[in-house]
Amino acid sequence: MRVPGPGRLSLLTAALCLAACSPGSPTETTAQPAAETAPVAMELGPTLLAYHWRLESAADAGGQAIAALFPGPGNLLGLEFASGRLGVTGGCNRIGAGFQLVEVSKLQLGPATSTMMGCPPPLAAADEAIASFLSGTLQAELQGDAGAPVLRLAAVDGRVLDFSGTPTPETRFGGPGTLAFLEVSPEPCEGPAASATCLKVRDRNFDEHGLRSGEPGEWRALPGGIEGYATSPGQQEVVRAKRFETAGAEPVVHFVFDMVVESVTGQ
Repeated sequence: MRVPGPGRLSLLTAALCLAACSPGSPTETTAQPAAETAPVAMELGPTLLAYHWRLESAADAGGQAIAALFPGPGNLLGLEFASGRLGVTGGCNRIGAGFQLVEVSKLQLGPATSTMMGCPPPLAAADEAIASFLSGTLQAELQGDAGAPVLRLAAVDGRVLDFSGTPTPETRFGGPGTLAFLEVSPEPCEGPAASATCLKVRDRNFDEHGLRSGEPGEWRALPGGIEGYATSPGQQEVVRAKRFETAGAEPVVHFVFDMVVESVTGQ
């Protein structure tokens, strides 16, 4: 068993204590929403929670770009808001802070927390720059519309960061979804279901202590794969995903990748 990097856990943790949900009979495909469900009103609180926010531009008080916040194309910084807390995505360390809305257009941030991994200089500088920005009170402004919102955050020292919004899966599918654990085989799909996106998977279950329970399900083809997940050559992995089901005469099940919880050399 190998030790994965950020976003990959080689051992099951307490976060796995939630029981897995086994997919039912509806058709399983790549996660594509049946209809746009983004909020119509651009109210700050709900809109922050309804989107993933990717950093598009950053400038200091003099209008000069803050280059440290853009360490490279493979590390695009972003923000996610949930339950009174925000987290930084795309960096090296996991950075987060509590937040609350003040008046109608201000965010009051609590002390930032961060893991302490050693990072290459560009990523370390990006972590330091974003953690420095996410402090105190930030002026928050929403621009654009619900289809393509832009979040502008301004610090009291004149720094301004602009983020573009992408609807979260919960927003796109109109609900929170349920947790599912899928074991992904390194073997390719076979037969009519075989395609570039198809994965060979089986359902896995874990008890309240995060330990394996029951027998694995039967191997099956998942033609649309798991949104946001790419297989690792030669690795047989168990992934945690969000399972969404769209209503209709023929309900469709979609899986959206959350994290790898176990990885072993393919058998």
